[in-house]
Amino acid sequence: MPDKSALIKEAQKYIAKGQIDKAIFEWEKIAKEFPDANTYNTIGDLYLKKGDKKNSVDSFHRAAKFFRQDGFSLKALALYKKILNINPSDANALLSLGELNEEKGLVTDAIKYYLATADSLAKEKQKEKLLDVYNKILTLSPGNIPFRNKVAEIYYKEGFISEAAKQYLHIASYYSEKGDIVKSIEYYQKVLELQPLNKEALLGINYLHEKTGKLERALVQMKEAVNSFPGDIEILLRCAEVHIIAKRLDEAKEYLSKIIEIEAANIKARKLLGDLYINEGDKNKAWAEYLPVLDEIVLGESYDNAVNLLESLKEVDPIETGKRLLSLHRQSGDQTRVINELIFLGDTLSVMEMQKDALECYKEALEITPDNDFLRVKVAELEKEVSGEAFVSPQTEKTLDEAIVEADIFIRYGLYENAKSLLEPFKQTNPDNIDLRLKLKSLYTEMNDKEEAISECLVLNDLYKKTGDTVKSEQFIKEAQEINPNDPRLAEFISAPYKEEREISAVPPKGHSLEDYSEDIAEADFYVKQGLIEEARNILEKIQSIFPENTEISQKLASLGQVGQVVEADANVEPIEEKIKPIEEKIEPAIPEGEIVEVEGTEEISLGSEVMDMFNEFKKGLEKELEDEDYETHYNLGIAYKEMGLIDDAIKEFQTSLKDPKKFIPSSTMLGMCYMGKGLYSLAIDVLKNAIEKMQERDESYWAMRYDLATAYENNGNIKEASNLFTEIYGWNSKFRSVSDKINLLKTKVSEPDSEQGKPIGKKERKDRVSYI
Repeated sequence: MPDKSALIKEAQKYIAKGQIDKAIFEWEKIAKEFPDANTYNTIGDLYLKKGDKKNSVDSFHRAAKFFRQDGFSLKALALYKKILNINPSDANALLSLGELNEEKGLVTDAIKYYLATADSLAKEKQKEKLLDVYNKILTLSPGNIPFRNKVAEIYYKEGFISEAAKQYLHIASYYSEKGDIVKSIEYYQKVLELQPLNKEALLGINYLHEKTGKLERALVQMKEAVNSFPGDIEILLRCAEVHIIAKRLDEAKEYLSKIIEIEAANIKARKLLGDLYINEGDKNKAWAEYLPVLDEIVLGESYDNAVNLLESLKEVDPIETGKRLLSLHRQSGDQTRVINELIFLGDTLSVMEMQKDALECYKEALEITPDNDFLRVKVAELEKEVSGEAFVSPQTEKTLDEAIVEADIFIRYGLYENAKSLLEPFKQTNPDNIDLRLKLKSLYTEMNDKEEAISECLVLNDLYKKTGDTVKSEQFIKEAQEINPNDPRLAEFISAPYKEEREISAVPPKGHSLEDYSEDIAEADFYVKQGLIEEARNILEKIQSIFPENTEISQKLASLGQVGQVVEADANVEPIEEKIKPIEEKIEPAIPEGEIVEVEGTEEISLGSEVMDMFNEFKKGLEKELEDEDYETHYNLGIAYKEMGLIDDAIKEFQTSLKDPKKFIPSSTMLGMCYMGKGLYSLAIDVLKNAIEKMQERDESYWAMRYDLATAYENNGNIKEASNLFTEIYGWNSKFRSVSDKINLLKTKVSEPDSEQGKPIGKKERKDRVSYI
């Protein structure tokens, strides 16, 4: 195998000579033998250096794919942003950024990227992929009805009828739950216009007719539905139900009988038919209907309802009903009822000449109440009657499946200890049975036994790993972490390289220090090395708001102003053995492995008209769902809107979040930036001055806001006020941002004709870094 270090050294020599094509050839040889993310990142930088944007983007995509596969989602995210610096409408990069943000739980950011992806796909006429993206947004915001309605319209327009119908069904169900019958029926009708035989819509409308008392209309509709679906059990059942409600019982019986002809063990049909016979006083017919599915009926009822049903049928079949009543009473732990039922069964069996069975019932009752003279006499009599034979009822051992079914009944009635005693012995005999472990996990969770519940989660994690189902395996680790994130048995999973990156919270948990944010600082450093300065600044400013007096963070922020467009090599990249210097002034500087040349001059993305319509519908849905007092969400939406270039929408959100004392300062800062972005410098001055007056601590955030105020004064033409503020900041910290440069610049502006007080100074044309959303 070739020596990787030698190949890298050879490639760097070509770079030093300015022979980029040969360098690319060498790096691609390296990628073929030693494919990894950093190698493809370097190749992408080289292609970009020679102006080949297509191959550059392809290489960055390969690098990002490696990072994602290896669990380094932050680095993958940075690579996708590099791609967007080159091609702001790269659909794959936008989609990947949406997925990464969704994985981290950042719903607003995920939706933002998905909408940008939709815009790109719409322009490329990739309709099917576009619809998949809309589905992703709907999954993240399921209650956004205006947006869902718009998606349904697009599905219909593009010929995806079943998908459009599915969305209208969702909306109809939503309005039904909210009690808006008119709207619900309207959307069910939309479904039927698309699919006249849509069973879910037919049933949905039928329930609404019943709810509003329109029984005749409901009857007619269901009879028509039976003609359209002659053998459909669900339709026949609904038709029978409507006839029962309308007191047309003979017709209801006919429909129920049809169901039983098709499906003899249909529990609901037999239960309904049995109930009708009970109401008519014909218990024998009712029993004939109940008996084939009696155990399922009993299991489906509450304890009291099940007891009442069986008691009402005792005279028809006292033994069968008695056995089931005895089982229910045992499960409930009501010993008095257990004894009474045992005596009743004993008496019944004795009358029917089943003496051995009767004796067993009496003996069991006597064990519960050993001082009961009546039972002692009964047992003695029967033992004598059966010639003194000691009768012992054979105890058949339960299978695991039987134990799980019985445990379900115990759990249903809150008899957790009974279920536990029944199931735990099987851990020795069936340790790898997933159904058993799932049932035990649920049981321990119900019992609030966190330690045992986590133990079962860990066992299930291992069992699903053995089956190759890594998704379910990881699901149980997450579930265990939710039960008790501090359980020491979970430490190895928390520290794994694939753990989910933390988001910086506005206020650190009690007792936390800067070390707890080391991952976030590392993320910012990585962004700096990739040339994504604003992304790094955002992270560091959030950390600074939590630890305002920390000099390390302040220095990092201050250094961002000094970072040029060509940045240091990635610290994670394999070191180069020797530094290559340009041999002639005319030769371009060498590109170290992992470095990025930033692209300038690209414009901010503007969403196309179709996707902008979608976004407007999405906003309508958010406005309906979002409470005014949910200041955190309003603030986050403001950030997202600002990044999308929707400044007016951002201003509206920040004006709302401004009402929250905890969000007052950051909201004021963002409002000031938005006002300046629109050229409304006087408004920016007002909001920043108001915030500064209410700040009690003169920490770094205080001076940062004064810096923003000085900038607003400068842009508004208030040179004297701006100069005074910048001078104050210089006196506090001469290295803060670029304050010394600002002071020198203002000195030159004083002599310029357009620097008259109160007159906004014309902005110089500048090249902005691309905004990827």
